Amino acid sequence: MGFISHLANIARFKLGAITPSCGPMKVQWELTYHCNLKCQHCQIWQIPTDEINKNTLSFDEQKKIVDDLAKNGVRHVSFSGGEMFLQKTVYELIAYAKNLGMKVGGNSNAFLINEEIAQKVVDSGLDMLYISMDGDNVLTHDKIRGVEGAFDRVFEGVKNLRNIKPDMKIFFNTTINRENVGQLVGVARLAKEHKISGLTIEMTNTFDKYSPNNELLLTDDQLPLLRDQIKKLFDEYSELLPHHAGYFDEFETYLKNPNELYKYRCLAGFTTAQIHPNGDLYACPVAFEKIGNLSETSFKELWFSDKADNNRKNIKNGKHPICWITCISPANQYLSYLSPTKFHKLLAPKTLAHILKKI
Repeated sequence: MGFISHLANIARFKLGAITPSCGPMKVQWELTYHCNLKCQHCQIWQIPTDEINKNTLSFDEQKKIVDDLAKNGVRHVSFSGGEMFLQKTVYELIAYAKNLGMKVGGNSNAFLINEEIAQKVVDSGLDMLYISMDGDNVLTHDKIRGVEGAFDRVFEGVKNLRNIKPDMKIFFNTTINRENVGQLVGVARLAKEHKISGLTIEMTNTFDKYSPNNELLLTDDQLPLLRDQIKKLFDEYSELLPHHAGYFDEFETYLKNPNELYKYRCLAGFTTAQIHPNGDLYACPVAFEKIGNLSETSFKELWFSDKADNNRKNIKNGKHPICWITCISPANQYLSYLSPTKFHKLLAPKTLAHILKKI
C-alpha cells in the first residue's frame, strides 16, 4: 500500500470520516514489560515477572503479527517495552519487519547497548533509535531512572552504535518533570555535543501504568522556568527540535486546562495503533479502550470492526482521556492547520522534512 493511499486516508479523517480506508501508517508495539530500570515516571518495572511472562507473545506469534501489519499497509513499526533489548529475538524481529518493507524504530534506555548488542542492532537494520535522556547530569538522570550508572550507559551506548554506523539516526527523548524542567537546554547541549540526530520532548503523562510518582509532577510555580527553557531551546538548538513551536505552546495547557486540548481531533485509531505484549490492540498508548487481541483475530478484522469504529467515534466526540505526547499530539495539531487561514503553517521546511523522514 503506497504513500498516496495513506494521504487519502488522512484526507478522509480531516473530512470527518470514522472508518479509515486503509491500515494505519504507524504502529507502536510494546514487545515486553521486562525492564532493567526503575523509573519514577513509569510503573512497568513493578509488574511481577510471572505475570509478564504469561502475557508476552512468542517470537512466532510476533512474526505472524508483523506479516499481518505488512499486509495491511503499515509503513512504520516502532518497538518498545519495558526495555525492548531484553527480548533476545528482537534483532530478528526488526530484520523480519525490514525485509517486509517497513521502516522500524525503537525506544530504549540504552543500558544494555554494549559493543556486542550495538553490532546486533546495526545488523538488524533498525532505522532509528530513541533513547531516554532525563537530565543533563548523572545525578538527575540516574535518580529519575532509578538505577545508578544509567546516565553513563546512554553515552556508552551511543558511542558503541556510532563506532559501527556513524550515520545512525539516534534521538534523545526527554520527559519533563519537577526534577529536570530546568535542564532541557542542558540536555539539548549534550545532544549536540554527541551529534544526536534530534530531541523529542514531552510532558509527564499520568495515565495507567505510566503513572508517575506524585512528587515528580510539574507544578504551576515552575511554568516560568519551563517557558524560559523552551524559548532558549528554540533560540539556541532549534535544529534539534523536530516538532513545531505550537506543540510546545500547549505544554502549559496540558498542565492547567487539559480539556482545552479536545479542540484537536485525535488521529489515534485512524492512522496509528498500539500493540501490547500480549497482542491486545488499542488506538494509542493511553490504551483506554481495547479493540481486540491479535493472537485471536486478524489485524484487518479488528481494524475495520464495529468496536474499532465505536472507539474512533468516541475519540472524535472527545470521549477519551487527554494526553500530550510526541507519538500523536504534534500530528493532531498539525492537521488542525489544514484550513485556508492556517495552511501556511504546514510549509515549514524542517517540519515537512521530519514528517517525510518518518514515513
